[in-house]
Amino acid sequence: MNDITRVFWLFGRSGAGKTTLAQRLCGGLQDRKIPVVYLDGDEMRATLCSDLGFKSEARLENHRRIAEIARLLARQGLNVVVSTMAPEHQQRDLVARILGEKLVWFYIHAPLDVCMARDPKGIYKRALEGRVQQLINYPFEVPRPAERENYINTIAQNIDDCYLAILEVVKKHLTDFDI
Repeated sequence: MNDITRVFWLFGRSGAGKTTLAQRLCGGLQDRKIPVVYLDGDEMRATLCSDLGFKSEARLENHRRIAEIARLLARQGLNVVVSTMAPEHQQRDLVARILGEKLVWFYIHAPLDVCMARDPKGIYKRALEGRVQQLINYPFEVPRPAERENYINTIAQNIDDCYLAILEVVKKHLTDFDI
């Protein structure tokens, strides 16, 4: 097992900036020749997890599958960047149990009203029209202290500053990282 690989898991509401920051992080690691793979929650939903719905049990299974894939990839010497909503404690607890010391959380924060205004994928618009269930009224449980140790506020900082803050944390976890 490679002890220097990590799983960098970005979580938060849809529209908070997870995908943008995760893609930037993957690109930054690739530019530095650091082995990395990206698991996007939306892509996972459209493929491996397409049989799942959006109720609590299905979201839990979705996160279990993603965490298991991330664990297997990390064991093969790859760093993994993941972006999912992970709105409930039970999902984050399961991810933490599966990944253990490999896991590095990043809570990507933006308030619901800001995420709804951004709505980069049109998901909130579809939810308001009744075409998407289990989104706006679905509980987003406040992250516990360990889950928000790496708190990235995409309202207080621009995307470049958020990315640089993430890089500083990543640098502490990867011995072959050079900013």
